This record gives sequence, C-alpha cells and structure tokens, in this order.
Amino acid sequence: MSDLNASIFLALRYLRPRLNAPSLINILSTLGVALGVGLLIIVIAVMTGFTDEFKSKLLNTMAHLHVQAPGGGHVSNPSNVVKAAEGLGFKASPVASRNVLMQCKDRLLPKLMIGIDPSGVDAVIPVGSYLRHGTMELKRNQILISEQIASETGLWLGDKVLLHSPSKLTKMVEYDAEGRFRPVADKVYLPSEFEVAGIYSFDKYDFDSAVVFAELDSADELFDIPWGSATAVYVTIPDPMNPESARRALEDALGGGFQVFSWKQINSQFLGVLAVEKTMMYFLLIFVVVVAAFSISVSLITFVMRKIREIGLLKAMGASDLMIAAVFTMKGVVVGLIGTLAGTVFGISAIAWRNDLMFALRRLTGIEIFPRKFYFFSELPAAVKMDDLLLIWALSMLLCVAGSLIPSVAAALIQPAKALKYE
Repeated sequence: MSDLNASIFLALRYLRPRLNAPSLINILSTLGVALGVGLLIIVIAVMTGFTDEFKSKLLNTMAHLHVQAPGGGHVSNPSNVVKAAEGLGFKASPVASRNVLMQCKDRLLPKLMIGIDPSGVDAVIPVGSYLRHGTMELKRNQILISEQIASETGLWLGDKVLLHSPSKLTKMVEYDAEGRFRPVADKVYLPSEFEVAGIYSFDKYDFDSAVVFAELDSADELFDIPWGSATAVYVTIPDPMNPESARRALEDALGGGFQVFSWKQINSQFLGVLAVEKTMMYFLLIFVVVVAAFSISVSLITFVMRKIREIGLLKAMGASDLMIAAVFTMKGVVVGLIGTLAGTVFGISAIAWRNDLMFALRRLTGIEIFPRKFYFFSELPAAVKMDDLLLIWALSMLLCVAGSLIPSVAAALIQPAKALKYE
C-alpha cells in the first residue's frame, strides 16, 4: 500500500504544470483525449438520437405488423383478419394503399393514397392525433392531405382535386402478340374528383410529402377493387420493438393464405445501414483517442529520458521495478481521467446546445446544416445513453493506459548503477 501511495504521489508531482516541453506535451495529450472523447459522445449521441427518432417516426406512420395477401393481391375479407388479430389481444384495421396521380390544374404529382376506416384507423396509425385542420369523419370522395402537400399545391379545406388511378389508366392500352400496344376503344376512364376535408402533419418530411388519406370504399373504387376489400390489414402489438413472436403468433392464427411482415422487416435495409454507420463512427473516431494515446507515450518517453538520474536514485534507495512502472502508468491514467472528464463535459454541453449551434451556423453561413427533405426531421436529434458513455470511457482509459505502458516498462528496466554513472 505504501508503494502505491508513493507511486501516486510521484505521478501527481510529475504532472504539476511547468514551463517546459514535457508539461506542454502533457497539456496537448490531455486536450487530445478530451477532443476524442467529446467528438465520440457527440457523434454517437446524434446517431443514437437519429435512429431512435427515426424508429419513433416510423411507428407513428406505419403499423407494427402488415398482413397482406400473397402476390400483392387484395384481402377480400379483412374483417376475418381483424378478428384473428383482436383474438390475440392486438388492434387491427384494414387499409387500401396504392399510388395515384394528383392533378392540380396542369400539374401531375405522384402520391400514395391510403384508404382507411376513419373510426378505427387511430388504433394502428394515429392520424387523428396529427390532424391540424378539418375533420377525420371522411365521407365519400373526401381526402386528408398534409401541410406539406397543401403548401406544394395551394390546396385548402373544401378545395377540389382530381386523382388518377394508374391501375385504371393501364387498362386503356393493350399489347398484341408482337409486343406493340394500341388503345382499347371501348375503355375510357376519367379521373375521380375529391374534396379536401382535413389537413394533417406528422412532421416527417418523406411521409408528409407523399401520402393522402381517403375513406376505404372511395379508395377501393379508385383502385378498381371490390368495396370492403383491403390491400393490407395493419396491426398494432403491445411490444413493437420485439415484433417477431407476435408476427409468428398472428401467422399461426390466420392459418396460412396470408403474409405477415413486421415493421422491422419492411425497413430492415435502412435500419441495418444505421447500425453499420454507428459502428463505423466508433471505429473512425476512436483513432482521435489513439493519436492522443501516442502523444501520452511521447510525453512519457521524453519525461523518462529527463528523469533517468531520479529513477536511478529511487531504485538505489529500494524502489521496486513495479513501483517505478506504476509511477509512469499512473501518470497516463491521470491524463486519461482528466481528458475523459473534460471530453464528457464538452460532448454533453455540445449535445445540450446542438440546435442553437446549428441555427447559429445556418445564420452565419446561410447553409441549411440539417435539411428536412434529406433527414426528415426539423431539428437535430440526439440521445446520450449510459451504455454508450460507459463504452467510450472504457475505450478512452484503455488506450491511455496502453499508451503509458511502454514508457513505464522502459523506466522500470533502467539499471540504477548505469543511471547514476552516466548522468
């Protein structure tokens, strides 16, 4: 215990700031560790926040489970699927979704129409919670549009708009045996007129800019499928973050003839990309701390060379190799602790003021730092999780200790006779 106390005392004494090169290197090493830790915390928090926010937005705009007919056909009796889901304690509602063309005067805009049951849709997609104007009580040939679409088209409550069904338009042309097409003379389809009954905003750019809602039968008629049918049944489960067991249970309850997909399966590619990006950020930014660890090695090697005589005296007075090694290892540990603490304060402070900093940069540069049309969110998301902090702290301290080991071993191997003879 006395050796440990002596090692700590000498390490702290050697860390006292002085106007010399080793002290400057110590300061730079500490700043390097702080910068690396701070950057890791900021980037990982933003990646974690982005992933969590994206998942939250996804779960607001899509169901936990999607029940579909094989081959992309329609579900002719969605009420049976709804009963099966409710029998398992889930909530369900039928929907009919397909692409449409929205005609505003001479403009054709591709959109996705989702036909819903207005009385039950909030159980699977909380449209009513995000309604900004108008009513959810949709009647025949009435639609809900987003604030984004309203801004894009100039439409408002009570305005009329034409919707074209691509599935109907394709029936106006047929192909002969040689692959040439010709119009079908006796088939002419006119667009359907819809009235804007409400305006919503989920504050998710890609969804808001593309989706319009209509009453289910109106959507079926536009899509040219039987009334009461659905292209899918949306299902809500108690634990959306672990949907696999619920998905299998619903498949078994339906007894075949349907395909059941979870929201994670539908978005597996994008969620996988987010996970890989977070791992790559760890891998790349940890090199900042590695550079700081190298600087700790350089400062300790320089310090050992300057203290050879003192090391020789200590060993001649009975100091063990382990005690000498512990002095310089402890010095690296202290630099790592101070740098990690400073980096943590810097990183968490930057996260707390991230949006203010982002808006200030936008005002100074005139550049949109976080464009909504690319990232879907109006503010920069971030989430600091204890698991991430513990991993960053552990990596930082491990690298700092590793950086001090070689100089510490070199100091421990110094022979006192040679040190005193040549100094």
